[in-house]
Amino acid sequence: MPPTCRPGTAAVAALVIGIAIALALRGVAQTQLPGGPTDGDAPLLGARLRVWYRALLSPLENLLVEWNVHADALTYSQLVVSVLAGVAFWKGWIFLAGWLTILAGTLDVLDGGVARQGGTSGPRGALVDSLADRYAEFATFFGLGAFFRDSWVLGAVALACFGSFMVSYTRARAEGLGLGMKVGSVQRPERYVILGFGGWLDGLVSHLTCSFLDRSAHVVLTAAVVVLAALSTWTAWQRARHAARNLGEAAG
Repeated sequence: MPPTCRPGTAAVAALVIGIAIALALRGVAQTQLPGGPTDGDAPLLGARLRVWYRALLSPLENLLVEWNVHADALTYSQLVVSVLAGVAFWKGWIFLAGWLTILAGTLDVLDGGVARQGGTSGPRGALVDSLADRYAEFATFFGLGAFFRDSWVLGAVALACFGSFMVSYTRARAEGLGLGMKVGSVQRPERYVILGFGGWLDGLVSHLTCSFLDRSAHVVLTAAVVVLAALSTWTAWQRARHAARNLGEAAG
């Protein structure tokens, strides 16, 4: 049975989400930033938004620690959710895929905090987390590529995937050579937000206009992929240039 267009339901959902965003922005505006110097470029999402979101998740983080939930469980949950997001993109369930991507990003934030509070952070946990992150990103991009398999957007998906991997790899390689790396405004949280919000917003628009069955009509998701491809590539290049310059000066 083919899916049914529900513009009325989508309109109500858009209203509820709009109110939630307005309240969130009000909370962000009232958030106080911690003092002290900051290193690297300002994140695209803004430091204030990041601090607000971490504070929002703090009670849940404390509860997970109290329940003795291991950080690895959250890491593997993030991987599973990312695979589900990839499947949802593949099937064309764009609204669901967007929310699953945002959920995966939230779990990615929680696992680090739970590891630190629970005293389980360490080299092994960092390795498992990094490996799971790479598999998770690939699973999501693979599903996105399958959805756009007959479109020029597939090239943008491939570039976004490669750029995202290079952002993380450049940081890991530079830090392995003893160089701190916080350069670049588009890091993993920004990638989750661009793709996740692009997905659910595209799903809303598609249902409002009853165009969700036409893959060429997913303008919002296409724009999100193109923006992600461009910004990830730029951030990777920024990091590579910064690392090469500073390592060259250290050698000199």
